[in-house]
Amino acid sequence: MSIIVIDNQRVHYEVFGRGRPVVFLHGWLGSWRYWYTSMEVISHHFRTYSFDFWGFGESRTNEMPTIQGYSNQVILFLDAMGIERAALVGHSMGGMVAMKTAIEHPERITRVVTVGAPINGDALSWMLKLVDRPFFAEFFARRPWLRRSLFRFFFGDSLDPEVDEVLEDSTKSTADTIRGAIHSMWRTDLTPMLDKLRVPALVVHGARDDIVNPNQLQLFTYVPMAQVVRMEQSRHFPFVDEADRFHEILLRFLQQPDLITTAPKLDPKQSTSATLPRVEPPAPPVTERSNSIDGSEAPPPPRPTPPAPHSALPPGRM
Repeated sequence: MSIIVIDNQRVHYEVFGRGRPVVFLHGWLGSWRYWYTSMEVISHHFRTYSFDFWGFGESRTNEMPTIQGYSNQVILFLDAMGIERAALVGHSMGGMVAMKTAIEHPERITRVVTVGAPINGDALSWMLKLVDRPFFAEFFARRPWLRRSLFRFFFGDSLDPEVDEVLEDSTKSTADTIRGAIHSMWRTDLTPMLDKLRVPALVVHGARDDIVNPNQLQLFTYVPMAQVVRMEQSRHFPFVDEADRFHEILLRFLQQPDLITTAPKLDPKQSTSATLPRVEPPAPPVTERSNSIDGSEAPPPPRPTPPAPHSALPPGRM
């Protein structure tokens, strides 16, 4: 176990592998541990990190959790580890944090992956929304067996030996943490921010997800930097339900060339504030296109005015 103090609060983290940094972010009730298998796979090519959000797993806090606070924690973690830029991979709540961080800090994030993430908090299931009420949060917090049962339901029939330790970690958060995280997720909507996304994004969702509505994929239909993947046999944990396919898709995305930001030479007589950096896009990824994200016959939403061709990648499907 590795511990670091960030902003006077203890944070537990783990590191595998060598190479360019990739940071994995866990979801509600989770910990770094459920990314163990994915970190092992990706660590053959990258240096992988994961940490427990404040209030979850072994990371302690006296503050009420928020999505903004967790986004700040990501940047503070990068600073503490001496990482200038990294890729983010986030599941569920961690995916919401990853997307927010990538949009607000494109100079620190090379690319972002969300898995089963609520981009609009209203996409959370009614079961999770109940925990926003103090009575249900307290009831839930005082019954570790109920948390284990819920997480076991999330994981399905996985035989991964790490599951028992994941279930144990799910019992370590307080009622305030449990409720505060749901409260903040439910009231966060990143949709208006998506047109500000400036780094490549991979958005993965299980077609059978009963925790976060798969309709979140539709929010990225006209986001130029985003590719979407709908995993037909998966529920809320695609990296458990379809592990081999998920890791193949993830690795292929992470191995694409990063965006390179270069600044032109300045005329000494010019003000540095008058010159903006230029971004060179990578070659477009090889993807499969389809007419519909979810296979429905519903007409697409009105198409907004597309951005200038030189500033973005074409939307893709994998």
